[in-house]
Amino acid sequence: MLMRNLLGLMPVAALLFGYSSVATAAETTRVATAGEKDNLFDLHFGVSYDYDFKKASILREWSVGNENRLAKDLIYRQRRQTVTPSLEFGIFHDISVYMSLPIVVSDRREYGFDQELGDECVYPGAGSSAGGATCVDKTNSSTIRDSIVPVDGFDARNTTDPYGQFTGADTALIFQGPRRQGIDQLHLGIKYKLLNQRKLSHMPNWVAGIEGRFAVGKAMKFTREIQIDDKPSNHAVGRGIHELGVWTALSRRYRYLDPFFGAYWRQSMSSNKSQFINYGGSQTSVNPQSTTGAYVGAEIVPWERKAKSQKVSILIRGSAELKYNGRGYSEIWELLADSPALVGTYDTAAHQCDAQPAVDYANDADNASNPGGYLDAANDAPGNSGCKAFTGITSIQDYGSFAIDVGLNFHLGPYARLNFGANLKTDTQHILTSASRGDADALSSGDNDLVDAGTAEVNPVRRDVIDTVGRRYAIDGVFRLVGYANFLVTF
Repeated sequence: MLMRNLLGLMPVAALLFGYSSVATAAETTRVATAGEKDNLFDLHFGVSYDYDFKKASILREWSVGNENRLAKDLIYRQRRQTVTPSLEFGIFHDISVYMSLPIVVSDRREYGFDQELGDECVYPGAGSSAGGATCVDKTNSSTIRDSIVPVDGFDARNTTDPYGQFTGADTALIFQGPRRQGIDQLHLGIKYKLLNQRKLSHMPNWVAGIEGRFAVGKAMKFTREIQIDDKPSNHAVGRGIHELGVWTALSRRYRYLDPFFGAYWRQSMSSNKSQFINYGGSQTSVNPQSTTGAYVGAEIVPWERKAKSQKVSILIRGSAELKYNGRGYSEIWELLADSPALVGTYDTAAHQCDAQPAVDYANDADNASNPGGYLDAANDAPGNSGCKAFTGITSIQDYGSFAIDVGLNFHLGPYARLNFGANLKTDTQHILTSASRGDADALSSGDNDLVDAGTAEVNPVRRDVIDTVGRRYAIDGVFRLVGYANFLVTF
């Protein structure tokens, strides 16, 4: 009986909701119990480790005549290591409470020009016809063109000279984010096994649960003023997001096969210390994206010794997930955060803000080491007032994710289990900067079919340089590989 429960936490906190890739197949329907005749109390403890590598192509819309197409720009890479302790304990018959706390040990992100063709690359001015370049460098990157990143890039890992690390004309790397670590959310939940195959052999296992994920870590921010003040938020991993959701899972053992199915939904909302701020006016989206998804798979059991609670099984699982209706920390948020080109006003009715003085200031080599001064330059310009730095958080188009998971599970006896494997995931192509113009009907005066500039009709989080059709950022070719290991003990 004690054996039958430990993975109750990890399948939910990790497999079902995807923060960790630890997956244990039909173990998702196991629940710690208490108060039963042959088992007064179950307590399970686990520790998991994930190594998460992600690579993707960052594209940019490019308008040529009446045609709007996506052009190559950057390659994004992220490496994250996470350790997740977890705990589950029974509180009554087939009812348990669980919790987990993912701890990010290291998170690093970097951006380079798209030069994936290697020796076959053709660059502007190197024998290519107009528009014939097949790879990107400083001369044709739209990110450099729009001064979102300075021409010599930015290296947040070098606090003494962040602007002087990518000066070569042939450099591939152009931006490195800071090393981040810490805590994002605490996961808490309760689950109940509605049907139990052990007690009713002709029925499947059916579990349902309620889970809350609560923002407990410092919210991530990024400022380029690291030479002056490298703030703790520059190294945080929190998103300032609370999530509340429900989930369910079913499985049924047939001799050597244990097929399973699960589905889940989580509603996201911002915490009171997040960067998901409601600026009012015609802001059309405030809260972060919500999540829904499902998975199906099977645990194949080639060897088992029931008398000693020993088993070896193979896991195969496929999943699909939808992120929808909201804003978020996209793959390019650090690239955009605190960029002079994205200076703007969040009070569109009372203030005007032209980013050009900030861009001019930042492009002056003598001012590069004083990045914070671009806000003063913008606010001191004639006609400007209320100019603010950009947070990097953007309105993200709805998108789907698809994954396959393959792993091995080892039941080492009645009190210990080990599983490890790999999860391969990709996302559908989607726009990363899609804030609307605003609400043309917000004011009784003016053209009700046109958003009037300088009024409350303008969406305060929109930045034309990245949100206008023809200049928006998109992501494609997402490749994400997560290797994981999980060790669990039961009492």
